[in-house]
Amino acid sequence: MQKYAEITKSFLRLLILCGLLSGGLTLGQSLPSAEIALDVAESPDPLHQVVLPRLYAIIGADISPTLGDATLINRFRFIVSLAMVDAAAPYHPTAVGMYSRIPRRPQEEWTNSNINTAMLHGAYNALMGLLPERQSVWRDMMRDVGLDPDNTSADLRTAVGIGNVAGKSAHDARLYDGINQTGNYLDTTGYVPVNTAFELRDPSRWQPGLRQQGVGVYTVQHFVTPQLSNMEPMALFNPRALRVAPPVASQPENWEAYQAQADVVLVTSANLSDEMKLKAELFDNKIASLGLSYIHLTEEMDLSPADIARGYFLKVSAWMDASIVTWQEKLRYDAVRPNSAISYVYGDDLVTAWGGPGEGTREIPANQWRAYLPEPDHPEYPSGSTCGCYAHAQALRRFSGTDELNWSISYPVGTSRIEPGLTPSRDMTLTFETWSDFTEACGMARHWAGVHFVDAIEASAAYCSTFGDSAYEYYQSLMDGSAALRQPAQALAADPWLEAAREMPAPTVVVPENTYPTPQSCEFVDDSVSVAAVNNGVTCEGVDMTGLSGLSNSLDAVVISGELDFGAQVCFDQPGSIVMLENDGIVPRFHELLSYQITGSTCAWINKPGTVMLMASPPQPAEECLVTTTAEFLNFRRTPGGYIIGLIRKGARLPVTEKTPNWYNVQFAGRTGWISGDYVQASSGC
Repeated sequence: MQKYAEITKSFLRLLILCGLLSGGLTLGQSLPSAEIALDVAESPDPLHQVVLPRLYAIIGADISPTLGDATLINRFRFIVSLAMVDAAAPYHPTAVGMYSRIPRRPQEEWTNSNINTAMLHGAYNALMGLLPERQSVWRDMMRDVGLDPDNTSADLRTAVGIGNVAGKSAHDARLYDGINQTGNYLDTTGYVPVNTAFELRDPSRWQPGLRQQGVGVYTVQHFVTPQLSNMEPMALFNPRALRVAPPVASQPENWEAYQAQADVVLVTSANLSDEMKLKAELFDNKIASLGLSYIHLTEEMDLSPADIARGYFLKVSAWMDASIVTWQEKLRYDAVRPNSAISYVYGDDLVTAWGGPGEGTREIPANQWRAYLPEPDHPEYPSGSTCGCYAHAQALRRFSGTDELNWSISYPVGTSRIEPGLTPSRDMTLTFETWSDFTEACGMARHWAGVHFVDAIEASAAYCSTFGDSAYEYYQSLMDGSAALRQPAQALAADPWLEAAREMPAPTVVVPENTYPTPQSCEFVDDSVSVAAVNNGVTCEGVDMTGLSGLSNSLDAVVISGELDFGAQVCFDQPGSIVMLENDGIVPRFHELLSYQITGSTCAWINKPGTVMLMASPPQPAEECLVTTTAEFLNFRRTPGGYIIGLIRKGARLPVTEKTPNWYNVQFAGRTGWISGDYVQASSGC
């Protein structure tokens, strides 16, 4: 047994090297099928020693060179591990198969030789159904461990027959589960992007990117497998009953929040450390991050071959179920990614950010900004990788009974995929002591990579552990024998929300390249007022302040009308608060707008016509605690020292609701968060 443990360790070193340095493609080129010969009777881990090396090699060569396209990768892993788990069920005191009910074998037959033979025949049948064009690889896989791929026996008294029946049943039962395997995984939802790769028509929606395929050859991204939203889950729940709150900061009408989340991405981009870069790459490679962390766990738990396959099935099932709901909501919101939003907000203005591989931090035009990792081929919100990590971690917490992980992965100097030869600048080891550490790093790694806003990560972190729980509970019902035999999977009915949205008349969308300058009708209204509009067609009219004598604290006003579908910014050149008088109803009404400071002016964002008025701010009660920001840009955080959720410009005056010796909890842009006491001036009431 010792020599097989050494083979396993040698293989894992190869997997780490190939998976991390080349994204998986070298793995496919470096593992000829006869390189490792194993005796199936003695193999301690046929899943990782026999099946996954071949599967990952083909995935890297045919499907996802970076091993980052989780939806298809995970379905292959789910069905293969399902076949292996169902094949092992007859050799367990109580376990039953999900899609097959094979009679239990006598206890004297519960040997690793029989279990491994059954599991490998199960995996072989699943792989032949999933990727038949690679049958030569799967046939060699069987021969390499002394098994006959031409033995198609269905005799349920033998390990070969049990594996063949379980594998074919698992594959066939998922053939019409909603992912459209029989249609080569083409979209069945009718999704069409609002934006093109060349024109941002709606700055709230996902924009497909251009991918360079070779010298002068480019392809346009397509939303990868949007029909995953219609896939039947493994656990027993209704995906349509699970919804995520909308990404309000990704709507341009919430301009301050829209700009702030873009600014947070830029600040992060400008301050990338080697550790942040390596974690971004690690969690982008789902095989390295989720696969190797699980292998570490199996070694710590000293699992049997069958239990290794069972834990693997559990974790990939949790990830798959999480992806179904995440893709449902991605399809629903179709949200913009940071690269498009940054270009929209700043155009060709210079911004400070990471300048590209080996370029470090420098000033570049905003419309040339690039994320540290390539933008994924699907909408931004919520974060699929974050959701999968939380589901994976929770399933394995339940499986192992602890949050402890104690997993490390080492990077020699210069082994970065994005910055080879440069990053890291010294040998570096990433360590995750707990699954909680693992999930937090996984989520933030997507932000460090530049492909997600923080809100998308936090949204996924808030709800995705539940998929680990539901997967574990269903897994337990398979293990204790209480699960009913599942009927072949069927695609879910189309999302009712999506169907209702498509029945509504399409809105007229007119979005210019960038914010228009002050409309001509507003240029000479009053030097004290400036207006910048997103739509053209906005008009301004001066207001005779003597006609507003009933409003004793009014300082200035302007009437805004015209096309305000995407809003306008109104600024007055003196301090105060801004209100709007709306007169589109029977009774005119006032309401206060959210005011903010820009270079000494008091500004507000409007998205409907009316009279915009600057009012003298009422005196603050002496006991109220207020702070004024003194840094050019101050981080606005979810918790003291925690995630950055916005940036606050210098001179903002903010009410304090709570404080610690070094931090203030304040209200800003309609949100509550924390700012450092080192960069503010506090009022006497504090």
